[in-house]
Parts: sequence; structure tokens; C-alpha cells
Amino acid sequence: MDKINELTDDLLVKILSFVPATVAVSTSILSKRWEFLWMWVPKLEYIDYNDMTVANRSRSSYLDFINKNMSLRRAPIIESLLLGFYIRSLQPEDLKVWLGIAVSRCVRELSINYSSCSEEPDLVLPTSLYTCKSLVTLELEGRDVLVDMMFLLRFVSLP
Repeated sequence: MDKINELTDDLLVKILSFVPATVAVSTSILSKRWEFLWMWVPKLEYIDYNDMTVANRSRSSYLDFINKNMSLRRAPIIESLLLGFYIRSLQPEDLKVWLGIAVSRCVRELSINYSSCSEEPDLVLPTSLYTCKSLVTLELEGRDVLVDMMFLLRFVSLP
């Protein structure tokens, strides 16, 4: 028996939390034991700044992957969510849905790096994010992320 199979499921989930979501999901084909482990990973990382990479695997299929992946998560708490995109076909509405899921799963750390083409609409953070009691770290990057300063001043849990 190989050493990795001697590890507990909790430890395997911890290990999977250090790789991007696409890699974690791909481990589901390794064996029956690994089939659903990725669903319990509490750290989510969806990063793709290279438009060419996305074009090769289809922009819409990557966004579909994220939509399905986020909704299939079973971890009751999202420890961290990292979203980094420069995708022409990404709509702010997609990000609002993902942030809504994150808030409903008591996200603790959130990092968003969003840059769109000039003709794309800006990302306006949903008000549910400003009242999220579990959020302790918020990092925003990109010229296209709009923050409501009145809400930001009343942020519930940020230090």
C-alpha cells in the first residue's frame, strides 16, 4: 500500500486546499476514495489572468466550471476565496453569484482581482458582503471594482 492512502481524509483535504480548484477537482478520478474529497476543501482559488489559456479551453466552459464547482462545495465554511480574472466574457453577475455563495458559507478571507475590458461593466460588490459577519480579510485589486464607501465604513467584522 502506498503512503498517501494511509493519510486520513481530513489530511488529504488539507493538502488539496493548497492547489487551485481545477487541480483539486481533477484528483476525483484517482479512486473512489478521492471522488468527493475536493468538495470539502475550504480554500478556493480560481485564478486565470491569461486570456489565451482561457481561450484554449473555452472561456464559457471555465466559467461554467466555477459555477458548478462553487455550488457543489460541501464545506460548511469557506476559509478563503481567491478570485483573479481578466476574462472578457466574465460578467459581474457571475461574481455576484459566487460572492453570494461565499457569504452564505461564512467566508473568512476574500481576495478579488478583477480587471475587465473597458467596454465591460464594473464589478459592484453586493451589499450582503458588507454585512458578512464572518469576513475578517478583504483584498480588492483592479481598476474595475467599485466599493460603496458608506457601507465599507460600517463593515461588520473587518478589523
